[in-house]
Amino acid sequence: MVEILKGNLAQLSLIDILRMLSFGNRTGRLDIHQGAKSGEIYLQRGGLVHAVTGAKIGETAVYTLMGWLEGDFSFTPNIDAPEESIHITTEQILLEASRQAEQWEDIKEVISSTDAVFNISPSGSTNTVSLKPIEWQVLAQVNGQRSVIEIAEILDLHEFEVAKIVFSLTTAGLLHEVVDAIMMNREMVDEAFFEQLTSMFIEVMGPLGSMIIEDEIRLIGEEKGTFPQNKAAELVERISLEIRDSAKRAQFQKQMVAILRG
Repeated sequence: MVEILKGNLAQLSLIDILRMLSFGNRTGRLDIHQGAKSGEIYLQRGGLVHAVTGAKIGETAVYTLMGWLEGDFSFTPNIDAPEESIHITTEQILLEASRQAEQWEDIKEVISSTDAVFNISPSGSTNTVSLKPIEWQVLAQVNGQRSVIEIAEILDLHEFEVAKIVFSLTTAGLLHEVVDAIMMNREMVDEAFFEQLTSMFIEVMGPLGSMIIEDEIRLIGEEKGTFPQNKAAELVERISLEIRDSAKRAQFQKQMVAILRG
């Protein structure tokens, strides 16, 4: 079988590829590779009928692949789909993909690659910072070593969704891109951090607060005296889940954002 289309997503975006194949009423399989990851999209007379990447299938797989900013692709014609997993129209998929593509243009001004690594920024005002639960989940995985892709895999989220959150937190001054991720791994939090953390948590949870913190430190696999800076946000996120009152939890998290940045 002869490949009729082959190239790199850095030169030709996936949405443009799918538009060409769809408008040309093509039937076949589009293979996409990004490092060790791969994905497949099948078309039948120009319509998207099946897609898969990792454990994702159908429309979810298509949108995940749309978030890949780099990678190689090739289209092989006249290959039938092994199953039909896409149950909305191709027009709907391309419309949603166009919306994502427009957002990616803004995101790429801050995140040039989903391999980029970020960490908490020590500068800027924190008076108006209030994070949503999903933003806290992402922030907890930001440690100066994990890339946007790796965070997405850990949280089982689309790279696009994680990139949007990282973009938002970065433009708000909460995150910054890390140049030397190895050095960040060696930095430890100081005693003052735990004093503030414990004091604020006890105000909300009572005397049991300090015990909860100690338990979570052990569950993370660290010790208080040598606790790494790149796991501080994860610790805060874990203990904040013990606060049942959503308003108190939000206030605690807001206060801890300022401390983490300090």
